[in-house]
Amino acid sequence: MIPALASLLPAKLAGILDPLVLADDPRPAISARKLFDQTRITECLAAFGRNYEEPDTQAVATQWSKWHFSIVLTPVVALNIAADWLLPIDIDQVEVLLSPDSRTMGLRLPDPGREARFKSADQRFAWIVDSHLAPVVSALSQASKLPIKVLWSNAGNVAESVVAECATWLGEGHGGVRHARSFLASRAWPDGRRNELFEPIRYSEAGARRRRICCLRYRMDSLPLCKSCPLDRVPQRAVNRSSVQAHPEIPS
Repeated sequence: MIPALASLLPAKLAGILDPLVLADDPRPAISARKLFDQTRITECLAAFGRNYEEPDTQAVATQWSKWHFSIVLTPVVALNIAADWLLPIDIDQVEVLLSPDSRTMGLRLPDPGREARFKSADQRFAWIVDSHLAPVVSALSQASKLPIKVLWSNAGNVAESVVAECATWLGEGHGGVRHARSFLASRAWPDGRRNELFEPIRYSEAGARRRRICCLRYRMDSLPLCKSCPLDRVPQRAVNRSSVQAHPEIPS
């Protein structure tokens, strides 16, 4: 954890800052730009895929991306909303700490970031999308052939969850929460570009939380549908797959 950030969130949420470190952290890391080079990320996904018997390339990529987006977006979005704090997560600025099985376990930042004044929802979130998410999504999709819309949905699922948590303790009237809600409800950016994070989650009248786009994790042997899956059951073509997995608990 970076001590300078600890006071920006309530004590009960301080744990989400643990993956963020600075240059004084001695653990080995790889620059994000190098990690998401096609050769390196392909090797990384292959290593992570060894957690499974008969791994499905797209399912491996979707699970790996969930780890990465969870580690990155949870603290970044929470600090952005709650403290108007801008973390330097540009893919050319940060380094990624990898676990022994090659999943993201931390992020080494060049500095603790700074306070910022955001005048609009798009201004608040554009830097997250353009400096980090877009190149990561592009690299993962090219390496695995996983549809880009699935990867954006994985990122959106994490972001929406953080927004909902922030709304619970800050209230819907909080400026950062209002910006976040507006951003996720917007189909396009002000310049007309499509907002890839538009409405990643939909809620039923009963309050059930459902993803708009399936993450395809069911393609992996033994993985059940995720908690917010839009499908009611595993597609028939995946039902008879029976290999055993041995992997860490993975965000759904």
